[in-house]
Amino acid sequence: MVTALAVALSRRSIALLVVSVSLGFLGWALFGDSDEAKILARLSDLARAVETKKDENMAFRALRLKGVFEEALEPGAALRAPELPDTHGVKELTALAASVPRVYGELSVSIGETDVRIDESAHEAHVVAGVTVTGTTGGELRRDKRVVRFTLTEREGEWRVVFIDVEPKTHEQPEARP
Repeated sequence: MVTALAVALSRRSIALLVVSVSLGFLGWALFGDSDEAKILARLSDLARAVETKKDENMAFRALRLKGVFEEALEPGAALRAPELPDTHGVKELTALAASVPRVYGELSVSIGETDVRIDESAHEAHVVAGVTVTGTTGGELRRDKRVVRFTLTEREGEWRVVFIDVEPKTHEQPEARP
């Protein structure tokens, strides 16, 4: 009688274990971060990083950006934007981003509509995003909307930016004024 009870408990325990593991896997599959979600989170982190912080010292800004960029960018990452010199490498990109407050004053960056295309076999993603940069210089509000193309690569589950290509400004975009 005791062995029959032990076998019944054992079968019940195994069934509960199988159901629990199945539910856990299903929850991970449904609610775990997809590659697209990871990519969008990475781009959002970069957008927040380049924003200016009130009363932030330039040296501290550069140090903060360096940490974010080393995590989010490939070492040889590059930026191409019409108004800026082509920039390559985390060190140069950090220096460029750190100097933003001197030229553009207070700055906020938002990423709007995105189109994410992932090539799983190449571990590469291409993102086309609408990016809005809002800056205040000398009391004048400026808003610039651009299409930005990002190329990212995936290694060990982490997506890192390889290339940022900012399209030229179109003449249809009036600058906002206060």
